[in-house]
Amino acid sequence: MLTITCFGAVNEIGGNKILLEDSGSAMMLDFGKSFSAESSFFDEFLQPRTNSCLRDLLRLGLLPPIPGIYRHDLIRHADVWSTVSVRGLPASARRLFDADIASYDEYNHDNGPRLHGILLSHGHTDHCQHLSYIDRRIPVYCSAPTHAILRAAEDIGKGGFEADICQCPTRGIKQCGNTSTFPGEIGIEKDSEDCARDIRVVSESAVFQVAGFEIEAIPVDHSVPGALAYFIKTPSGKTVFYTGDIRFHGRFSIGPQSLTEALRVRTRGLRPDILITEGTRITSTKGDNEGDVERGIAEVVAGCTGLSIVDFGWKDTTRFQTILNVAKATGRIIAVSPKVAYLWSILHSMEPDAWPELSQSENVQVYLKRTQSLTYSLADYSNSKHLAGTCVDWGSTKEMREAFLSGDADYLGDRLCHYYGGVRAYDLAANPSKYILHAGYFDMNELLDVEPPAGSVFVRAATEPFSDEMVLDEKKLDHWLDFFNINDGAGILREHVSGHASGPDLLQFITDMQPGAVVPVHTQQPEVFERELSDRYEVVIPVLQTALSL
Repeated sequence: MLTITCFGAVNEIGGNKILLEDSGSAMMLDFGKSFSAESSFFDEFLQPRTNSCLRDLLRLGLLPPIPGIYRHDLIRHADVWSTVSVRGLPASARRLFDADIASYDEYNHDNGPRLHGILLSHGHTDHCQHLSYIDRRIPVYCSAPTHAILRAAEDIGKGGFEADICQCPTRGIKQCGNTSTFPGEIGIEKDSEDCARDIRVVSESAVFQVAGFEIEAIPVDHSVPGALAYFIKTPSGKTVFYTGDIRFHGRFSIGPQSLTEALRVRTRGLRPDILITEGTRITSTKGDNEGDVERGIAEVVAGCTGLSIVDFGWKDTTRFQTILNVAKATGRIIAVSPKVAYLWSILHSMEPDAWPELSQSENVQVYLKRTQSLTYSLADYSNSKHLAGTCVDWGSTKEMREAFLSGDADYLGDRLCHYYGGVRAYDLAANPSKYILHAGYFDMNELLDVEPPAGSVFVRAATEPFSDEMVLDEKKLDHWLDFFNINDGAGILREHVSGHASGPDLLQFITDMQPGAVVPVHTQQPEVFERELSDRYEVVIPVLQTALSL
């Protein structure tokens, strides 16, 4: 019998963690971070403790209490108890180092795998971030672009307890040597040997097996490349369709056919027993079109006499291409974030024809930030290599030093292409009407160097605030814009369409598919599905951590 248990995405947007179990086979649909749940306890200045992160989140109910799926080194605090227990701590102190749940190693030793795989729909944090706590030997299935996003986020991120996505170095005991300040005392360090996660890339429309589940990967349009829906045949014969996040107004395509057209053809009359569908915008009746965004921004930029500034997500390659089209139409150069350039370089390495090198376009340069000494010294970029180039592997210190001293242009140019070919603050200040600067709230201090003149504009082409923290950030953004008199004091200009389907589009999609039952997730208004669909289909509103037998 098939059971479905939602450990996230219930009466909230994001945090998808959906467990499917049938006849001894088990797998997860996504394993994302719930921003709303975590923000109830944590913020920028209060985070889960670095070496107690997994146990902290389990204790607070922010991770599902599923035995046999989590990393042993995080569950058992690097097995530190066997060392510290002889240092005078009472037996009762053991609870400080262990979680009351079996790790992957402990569970599999007695029972075999608890979880046979995880299907990732796409590379947004609310669908994939908590993979960092999952044992690396549990297979993760995703598209090649999603894998690229995971790699890019890991390579250019700030590290920390949620950074172990593709590489999962084990935390272990370190004993201080005789020359240390406190010989014999202990600490915890990472062992980077043999730590790659088992990520299995699936191609578009591939059919593959996970234990007793037969799965078809179906490309869908979303605000990041490589998003997949999944059509699943379970061991007991039930069929399940999982949308992930989906929209019907994007620009992604397969050959001459748009992803939306291909999806409609594939799913019309599919009649799955169960449809697990997102419903982010189920109450919105607004029709969206990326072309409208392009026309709106182009009109603003064309009328701008100073610097044009546009904010959009670095993973949103569709929006980047939209702004690039605006740059071409208005004769400007987009000074893009190095994060965009780094992700694009990984995508280019996988599919050169689909993702041509950015250097081929005369309308793109990468913005080079001042950092560290603020002198544009090469040494300033040693700890954030993606700021200086698309290659974050500089080789050994000796190799880089020899290349620098000898002026090896090939070696340096590959690793420092933004340093030598990027655009800097003083370039924008000297000729602001030549550029479109890619920048959001967290980049506003760059404006102190750029000094945007009168007539400059700021357009937010990214999602509107959906949390108290984002609302506060936007108020601060308003202060920055007012200080520099950007938008002539009119506040934030907005040109954006969502990565999610509108209510009418989604309801029509469901009607065309004709499922037996509908399970709405990733929505704050699941009751709308009941109101709109219950006369034709069974609508099952999930309850958090409660198994549905369907």
